Amino acid sequence: MVVNADEQGGTLSDYARVVWRRKWIVLVVAVALTALAVAYAHTKTPMYQASAQLIYESQLDVSDPSSGAFYIDPTQLSVQLNSVASEIASPDLAVNVKTLLGSGKAVSSYSVSAAPDATSDQTSSGSVGGNTVSITAVSPSGDTAARVANAYAQAFTAARKASQQASVRQAEQVIKSQLGSYTSTTARKSFDYVTLRQRLQDLEILEATVNGNFRVLVPATVPSAPFSPKPVHNGVEGLAAGLVVGIGFVLLLAQFDTRVRSREEAAALLGMPVMGHVRKMPAKALNKQPLFVFSDSHNPAAEAMRKLRGNLEFANIDGDVKSVFITSCLQGEGKSVTVCNLALLLAASGNRVVLVDGDLRRPQVHRYLNLSNAVGLSTVLTGRTDLDKALRWRSVGPGPASAGAIGTVDATAKRDDRLYVLTSGPAPHNPAEVVASTSFASLMAQLQAEFDLVIVDAPALLAVGDTAAIARCANGLIFLVDLTRAKRPLLAEAATQISHMPCRKLGLVVISAAPSRRYERHHYGYEASPLDSAVPGKGGKSVARS
Repeated sequence: MVVNADEQGGTLSDYARVVWRRKWIVLVVAVALTALAVAYAHTKTPMYQASAQLIYESQLDVSDPSSGAFYIDPTQLSVQLNSVASEIASPDLAVNVKTLLGSGKAVSSYSVSAAPDATSDQTSSGSVGGNTVSITAVSPSGDTAARVANAYAQAFTAARKASQQASVRQAEQVIKSQLGSYTSTTARKSFDYVTLRQRLQDLEILEATVNGNFRVLVPATVPSAPFSPKPVHNGVEGLAAGLVVGIGFVLLLAQFDTRVRSREEAAALLGMPVMGHVRKMPAKALNKQPLFVFSDSHNPAAEAMRKLRGNLEFANIDGDVKSVFITSCLQGEGKSVTVCNLALLLAASGNRVVLVDGDLRRPQVHRYLNLSNAVGLSTVLTGRTDLDKALRWRSVGPGPASAGAIGTVDATAKRDDRLYVLTSGPAPHNPAEVVASTSFASLMAQLQAEFDLVIVDAPALLAVGDTAAIARCANGLIFLVDLTRAKRPLLAEAATQISHMPCRKLGLVVISAAPSRRYERHHYGYEASPLDSAVPGKGGKSVARS
């Protein structure tokens, strides 16, 4: 489905209802991915990480100790810090590290990297940040990681110091060779000779004080726990991924689900208000007693039918609706049962109601009302039977039911306490032509003149074309939707056909799934009364819910 018809607006609450409807799918996917993530984390080898922190320090100028002793050029600092990574990766340094580690103690496999630390106002050790770099070692052994990080830090600082000392010695050799050219006593008293001697002394002092620009600020320590894998972290990531995947999968499924989920969605598709909402009764209960409005008058379905009667009377407050036909998309949605119970309630309220079974193909009214179907609508329209002889009546109310022909006398039922019924009669070979005939229109006009309300049980709208012919002769339409069977394409097709009908669209009767115990708790409970004892099947004991 497209997030349902009432959900096509795409509001957050609409999508939330779609997800909540299939929350178990989301939950299963989330739990599955969480379990996989945790299981995968446990299959990985634990890895330990240790870091040694180096700090950059500029070399003191021995010729002028007060110049730039505390100033570091930012450009030079950036170059020096970023060069550490490449120096750490040099093969010569790796050889020195192996020498420092020695062969006496086993060393696990490891990897080493270096990177400048993020600039901060102050590090945890209290030193000014921005001029430090960390050498990080990763290994399956925590001890190895700490030893390797410290060995690389030591080897790196030593190599830097040795490199700078070698450069100073080379400069000393050059100056010494120049001083050797001054052989005479007079030459050695010259200004140039004195200058070279001073420069040589500076280089000797520099050689003794060279620091390589880096020193170990914080040595690496043995980590107490591995940094990878992290089962809890991986589990949280798996849970988040599972929720995203599960919700996405649910929304994808929703695009292909054409079921109609709510009465609001059905009303939006058909463009009609909801007149009644009836909970579907079990098939066994309906087969045993389909006229539940009197046989079990306190159940929720009977109460819903009374609400439907009230809404129909309110919709016809001006009295302009003299005839109503009830139809649905498909056969077997409970249309005939609804028609019979509604007609009984309307008749019981004092209206002169006639129920016409307009379904000449699969009639059900005579079976539910326990009437003969030897004559009826088909025989009247073909001229084989007069209307007075074809009309039947059935008593209404909670007392024992009785039925008979229109001309018979019954002592237990008054004429204003009867439901008049015109059954379908024998099935004709051309039912579509029969209901589309002028005789049917004339019959409907006659019944509307004689009765307060004519109710027609019409065939299923999408099954045959008879309903369109009935719509031309009736004032109002009530459409029944069974949410347990309704599909959005079917309702959309029905809405198209309904839009072309000339009658007034009164509203929908929605049939939904049987109520849960939670739903039933929201209804009043009724104790058995003497009236219940008189109803067949009650036994005067049971407590019904409505």
